[in-house]
Amino acid sequence: MKVLGERLSEIRKDYKQTQYDLARALDVGVQTVRNWEQGRNYPPGDKLMLICELYNTSADYLLGLSDYDPSGEERRRKSRLSQEELAALHDYEKYLLWKRRTTSR
Repeated sequence: MKVLGERLSEIRKDYKQTQYDLARALDVGVQTVRNWEQGRNYPPGDKLMLICELYNTSADYLLGLSDYDPSGEERRRKSRLSQEELAALHDYEKYLLWKRRTTSR
């Protein structure tokens, strides 16, 4: 299934992760990830679910059943930011959530 491999590779790169990073996150070998991305074989259901959770996407998108990627816009937005800007954005998000909790009492 070439669609899965191409989309997985694209998403992984958008997250600035290597095949090694993904392999470690999924507790599989690098060659396994490489085989998935090259369309030689496919991730089992449990690993596919973990990939979807890790990259905030859908199995339908990865499998080519849908062209809508639920995390696409967010990834594109984040890819335009530096690591320092992403850290600041994360800190601001934490602040907003804290503020919501403290003001809603």
